[in-house]
Amino acid sequence: MNFKRIKLSQSSTKKLQQFKGRTGLTPNIACRIALGLSLGQERIPPLELYSDESGQEINRYTLLGENDQILIALFKQWCYENKIKEEDEYKYFIAHINQGVELLINRVKGLDDFIQLL
Repeated sequence: MNFKRIKLSQSSTKKLQQFKGRTGLTPNIACRIALGLSLGQERIPPLELYSDESGQEINRYTLLGENDQILIALFKQWCYENKIKEEDEYKYFIAHINQGVELLINRVKGLDDFIQLL
């Protein structure tokens, strides 16, 4: 999967700002956690709910950092297990991050909740 930047939904962008206010964690760190949370769900994120790309733009290195290969490998394994076509992988990657942001913001109200989540 080759991409240099992603664009989040407007809703996720606002939620990440709230999350940063609650925890002090930057959006890129929150997105890494959100991706993991979403990949752990049993349901496939519906693309129609997460197709909005009118929010914050993040470059790949800022988003994934030194964990790029690990996070992409986990995502690719999910794609394999769910028979996702290669041409649809990017859409599902964005959907997972947006879905994960929703999960994260609903579970974490402050640092205490974040520590329990880990």
